[in-house]
Amino acid sequence: MNMNNALLAESRTTVIVTILLYFAATLYLGYRGRTKKGEEGELKDWAVAGRNVGAIVLGLAWSATYFSSYAVLGVSGQAYTEGLSVMNLATAYFVPTAVIMYIMGAAINILGRKNSYMSVGDLLEDRYESKWARLPIIVTTIVFSGYYTGIQLIGAAVVLEQLAGIPYVLALILGSLVLCFYVMMGGFKSTALTDTLQATLLFVALFGGGIIALKITNGEIFQLLIDKFGVEAITSPGLKGLATPRFGMSFNINIILYCFGYMFRQWMLAAESPGSLKKAAGIYSIVCPAGYIFGSILLGIAGLALGIEVVKADYIFPVIAVKFFGPMVGAILVAGVLGAPQSTAASVLAGVSLCTSYDLYRKIINPEATEKSVLLISRSMSVLILIGSFLLAIYSREGIMLLGAIGISFFSVTAPPILASVFWPRATKQGAILAPFIGLAVLCYAVFIHKNPMGIHPGLWGSATSLIALVGISLLTPQSSDEVIHRIPGLISRIYHKDIGSLWFPTKPGMVIAAAIQIIQMFAICYGLKYITSTKLILGMAPQYAWVVGWWLISLFSMWYIFKNTTIDELKS
Repeated sequence: MNMNNALLAESRTTVIVTILLYFAATLYLGYRGRTKKGEEGELKDWAVAGRNVGAIVLGLAWSATYFSSYAVLGVSGQAYTEGLSVMNLATAYFVPTAVIMYIMGAAINILGRKNSYMSVGDLLEDRYESKWARLPIIVTTIVFSGYYTGIQLIGAAVVLEQLAGIPYVLALILGSLVLCFYVMMGGFKSTALTDTLQATLLFVALFGGGIIALKITNGEIFQLLIDKFGVEAITSPGLKGLATPRFGMSFNINIILYCFGYMFRQWMLAAESPGSLKKAAGIYSIVCPAGYIFGSILLGIAGLALGIEVVKADYIFPVIAVKFFGPMVGAILVAGVLGAPQSTAASVLAGVSLCTSYDLYRKIINPEATEKSVLLISRSMSVLILIGSFLLAIYSREGIMLLGAIGISFFSVTAPPILASVFWPRATKQGAILAPFIGLAVLCYAVFIHKNPMGIHPGLWGSATSLIALVGISLLTPQSSDEVIHRIPGLISRIYHKDIGSLWFPTKPGMVIAAAIQIIQMFAICYGLKYITSTKLILGMAPQYAWVVGWWLISLFSMWYIFKNTTIDELKS
């Protein structure tokens, strides 16, 4: 692509300087988080960031990992083509994920510090009494993370190409080199620091987008949308009929299960305490959905309402920003958008490198491997995986986009054995090892052979099958030893003040209601957008938009109640 055709062609110097400053800042933070060779605890710094990540950094790192370029470009692009039905797919999963982050994360964090776990694989091996219990997370992480890293590299390169006119291959090289250097320097410790910067830039871009949307429509964004397209623009399934309630529900569940990906388990182990996880979950549950609701979505529907033309829907965010606010805002936006894919790629890359060197090499292939050799392999794998992802991004751009888009679904099949390792004492090693692969087979069928059976997202088919298989196989095989049950689920029951048989569900009436609200709000959002057909504005908002905002606030209150009434006594046995 010629620089003269780029969106910011008239401000080349400003754009290049901004990009260089951004890259320099990430490299500096990566250096600050570097693990010092030869020092005791170097592996702990790489794998779990020294187990001392505080609430603010953790909340922003978790948020940055969850967000990719989809947060800025994808959501606004879908709002531009579909209207408000995009809220089916981009709002209902945040608060339930935050609840899991704290309730599940606290258990993993406590067990990790008590038993010196370096990865979630340590928990699975310890709980199921077999090193092969690591196998499902090794396969899903190594095989599919490369594709997911690749799609983030593509996202960053497309941003630089379309906004700044930097040639696609050169943009790939720049992004890959910077990413490789700071992940190699410090693994998850460096990633925590760089994610904090990237999340901050990302949210500046998101909330800035919302302000732009209101400014260019003079605050009449919803009325303009309704006047131009009618009720179809503010209801589900949208102008193109893609965001059906059923697909929206299954999509949200799949994204919730994405938090069982390897990198998110590592963030849980990295938290300095369960209290930090609680505060971080609060940050994530407010800032992330607000960024979508009051940022990307508003800007996308503003472009739709005003009839602003773009070559590709995903470009609506930067096109509007540059057109109405000039090159300086556009240059800052480049950094914000660029931070989205890079932050996700960094966490995935650190995770797959650790999974390969630690879970596969040290724990299965060579149990005698030294910490030095594990770290060497981690750094080497960072380079090799990036090279592979880079080549795929060049030679198989369309294929990697397909596989990357569904990549997060493959993490969902490992969710049942991870959950059961802590909360269901009857789960067995046979179920934990076999169930994810059965779920994976069904998931592949729903992706490649019979796409989206019954209009349901493939990820839900895979995770549901994995869950059913885990329960069935576990009930047919001998349970774990009493010693393991006492030491892991038993410990959790004591520190959570719950009976060991009821760890996996709420028992107090208030908690039952609060947990039910988390499920109800997903149904309410996905189906409310279809059946609420009024066009009468509420406080200047479309009733469907107000409906979603209201349920988000209700779910936040429900989360607050759950957190307030969950008693966790750290490390008491």
